[in-house]
Amino acid sequence: MKYRIMNISGRLLSALAVLMLMGISCSSSESEKPAQDEPLTVDTQAAEYVQGTASHNFSGTVSSDRTVNMSTKVMGRITQLDLEEGDYVSKGDVLIQIKDDNLQAQKNQVESNLMAAKAALQNAKTNYNRIKNLYEQNSATKKELDDISTKYEMAKSKVNTAESKLQEIEEMLNYTRLTAPFNGYVASKMATEGDMASPGQPIIALEQEGIMKVKITVPESNISLFNYDDTVTVDIKAAGQKGMTGVVKNINQSGNRGSRQFAVEVMLPELEKNADIKSGMFAQVGLVTESDRAIVVPKSAIIERGQLTGLYTLTDNSEIVLRWVSLGDESANGVEILSGLSEGETYVASVEQPLREGRKVNTQ
Repeated sequence: MKYRIMNISGRLLSALAVLMLMGISCSSSESEKPAQDEPLTVDTQAAEYVQGTASHNFSGTVSSDRTVNMSTKVMGRITQLDLEEGDYVSKGDVLIQIKDDNLQAQKNQVESNLMAAKAALQNAKTNYNRIKNLYEQNSATKKELDDISTKYEMAKSKVNTAESKLQEIEEMLNYTRLTAPFNGYVASKMATEGDMASPGQPIIALEQEGIMKVKITVPESNISLFNYDDTVTVDIKAAGQKGMTGVVKNINQSGNRGSRQFAVEVMLPELEKNADIKSGMFAQVGLVTESDRAIVVPKSAIIERGQLTGLYTLTDNSEIVLRWVSLGDESANGVEILSGLSEGETYVASVEQPLREGRKVNTQ
């Protein structure tokens, strides 16, 4: 009997202990529950339409704004050409000398003829004035005046012919001594000293320093985006240049019929002599244009779940709901929302901590 009473008492004590533990657990859960449901404070915004922008990028090549192929109008042997590709030249430097012995001989002959023609003209002028005075005094006939007038005009004509011939030879001699038209670099060399120069055949090509441009090709679907004097950005990675400002200076109105591409030239700002930008470098040209009005949200509002993208919106009861959306272009202003969010809807603009759907929030 005694053991039976003790057994019953033990059971009662055990049951009491279990009940006490359950009470502690329940009270603990009940005290924690309000903390979990306590509204969070989040940064929210209302979706609204803004003027969107679109970024376009085109690849191109850097080149000098002015390239000259130097050639001659005379045929002769090249006696001076001590330049190599890449050499720097200054305006007025003698770059090429062509053998000019024949032209010099012709020049000497014409100069001699010109001197004789001028002497004959002076003599004819003196006789003309003398006969003219005599004719006015009725001491010379009309025929004598006409004859001397004819000789005087012929003498003037011979002088003019000799001067024209001398000017022509001097101009030809200028093509035997070619000078640099500007400061620049030798881009290519097509002949060497001792070669025979032919009229119109390029000998060297010069590129002007300091003034560079970028040539890009634009598809017909994008050529309407460009206008004269538009400002664009230019990146030249090889020269360590990023975000340079360029200006559209030329748009070819005739595209390539095969590729449907149009050539556009972008002028770069004037460069220093020691700039690292060189002709032939690869360049990237960026153009920002206005697009249709669209809903744009901060990038901090976007939630990524694998290949899905979404953001948190708020219900009328200030509870958050994850909404899947379709994204468009990204710009400095944010990310364009193509679908999934309507104008006026409230969304969480910045997700700084994990959020649970259905959680109540305070807005700010």
